[in-house]
This record gives sequence, C-alpha cells and structure tokens, in this order.
Amino acid sequence: PRFGLVDFGLAVDAEAWRAGGCGGDLGGDGRYWPASAWYVFGHGSKRLALFPAMYDEFCHCLDSYALGLSALRCWVELAPSEADGEDDARWTVAFRGVRDAWGRYWRRACQLWRPVFKASRFASELETIRQTYGGVGVHRMLLSDL
Repeated sequence: PRFGLVDFGLAVDAEAWRAGGCGGDLGGDGRYWPASAWYVFGHGSKRLALFPAMYDEFCHCLDSYALGLSALRCWVELAPSEADGEDDARWTVAFRGVRDAWGRYWRRACQLWRPVFKASRFASELETIRQTYGGVGVHRMLLSDL
C-alpha cells in the first residue's frame, strides 16, 4: 500500500509549543481547524485558557483533529452513493444523514476560510475578519455543524 502524510500547520517544537502556553501564529488550512483554533483566530490565545476543553484541544489535538477531518472527508466523499442490494439500501439511507451533515460542515468551513485566505496578505483586512468572526462566534457555528 502507498500513502502520504500531510502536515496541516506550521512545524514547531512540541515542547516549546506547550511550554509557551500554546500561543503563537495559526497556520495551515483553516477548513481543517478545530473550534479551538477558530476561537484563537477570533479572540487570541490568551482568552482560550478560560475554556479548559478547548485549551486542551488547541494544545494537544490540532493535527489529530485535522487528520480525523481528512479521514471523514475521504469516507464521505468516496463512499458509493447508490445502493447495490437490500443491505446496501439500508446503509445508503443511514449514510445519507452523515453525508448531509458533512456537506453542511464543509460548505460552512470553506465559506469561512475563503475570506481569511484572501486577506492573509493584508493585515488590516485580516484584523477586520478576526473581529467579525470573534463577534459572531464562528467556533460555535462550526461545532453545531458537526
């Protein structure tokens, strides 16, 4: 079997990352960020400490989350869409809900990431997006889609 490995963010020293309070620049493709990373984007890493579960996710699970989303995306997008027999028909009906939920999540993640990516070269535009996303609670919106 052949496979590839993707690094979803910036290469950092793990010990230095944890010792520094998991702060610093966000990197990678925001479509694969967990809610905690979107929270940091909108509010900064210092405020994240007020939410222990999200803080733990941000400090320890960024790559695992991105890998999980990648696996989920492959599973949903590569699964057959048509039934091939009675057992498959039941599977298709059950899987439709998963596929619909994934579609909602992915559309929103792409919609939210697009302006961030486009503005990444312009600090003033990026700051406006940060404030807007922080104000509307983008991290909660994405969580509700999963």
